[in-house]
Amino acid sequence: MSGPRVGLIGARRVRQGLGPFVARFLSELGAEVPAFLGTSARSIQAASADLERHGVTGARGYTNLSDMLAREDLDALAILSPAETHEAYLEAARNAGLHVLCEKPLIWGAANLAQRTQNIAEDFSARGLLLAENCQWPEVLPTFHELYPGSVDEPLESFAMYLSPASLGAQMIGDALPHPLSLLQALDPSTHAELMDPRVSSGDPAAEELALEFLYRTPRADVEVKIELIRSESLPRRAGLTINGRTAERRIRLEDYSLSLVAGTRELPLEDPLLCRLRRFLADLDLARHGRLPPPFPIPQRARMLERLLETFQSSETPETSH
Repeated sequence: MSGPRVGLIGARRVRQGLGPFVARFLSELGAEVPAFLGTSARSIQAASADLERHGVTGARGYTNLSDMLAREDLDALAILSPAETHEAYLEAARNAGLHVLCEKPLIWGAANLAQRTQNIAEDFSARGLLLAENCQWPEVLPTFHELYPGSVDEPLESFAMYLSPASLGAQMIGDALPHPLSLLQALDPSTHAELMDPRVSSGDPAAEELALEFLYRTPRADVEVKIELIRSESLPRRAGLTINGRTAERRIRLEDYSLSLVAGTRELPLEDPLLCRLRRFLADLDLARHGRLPPPFPIPQRARMLERLLETFQSSETPETSH
């Protein structure tokens, strides 16, 4: 029996695009990638070349989503385009009865971010459709716990993370904050989790560095959280996390793109979190096709916390207005 058929929106590698990697991993995991959406005949040609370099051949390119959905027998869409375009594609997927894996953040650049996300998640759930957000960092936790045996059993008290997004100001929040927020949800999941007392070091729309602090409050604990974002366009991007005072750094060797997690003199190989996330998505997709959806609450909950941090950033004084 053939695997699920997943169409791509955003198949190219332009800037930080994940399209070719997602297509390759989906194929390696047994799914089919029969079609993708482009913006022009030229972009379709470029995307086809990108996909072929990653071992995905025969995918048909379209410049019109309606045509792709009408002509292709798809089970799901992988939405990997810029975040500002997600909402329209999510609506089209929902109306077509397709399950979705969507790049983070689920939606961006619109007012009432949290409520709109809530509405989308409820619509998908009501129709029996899987809606998954491509948050990869929780897939790192098994290796972290190998580095620090027994830490998985401890209550979460403090959390810190540093990341190196390529964007500036508010866009850094949209690009980077889903990572720590999804990790917090994985470490201490609760339908009643809230983000409290947020503080942001700057409200400068051109900020290249941001420090954010807040409490992640659940019925179990108030977790002190600190996030550091430092803009970088160079590869590999620096990233690391600290859980209850224990720190690990993610390392990427560009020559073969092998990943590892490092703590002091100890280093463990790290399976690509994107591959792990896609494996989990396909497992959830199989359950969803048999009527068993995972609970939808993490996505709107994450959007509420993201919106709170964005509002805090936007309401902060910029360096120019603070004099």
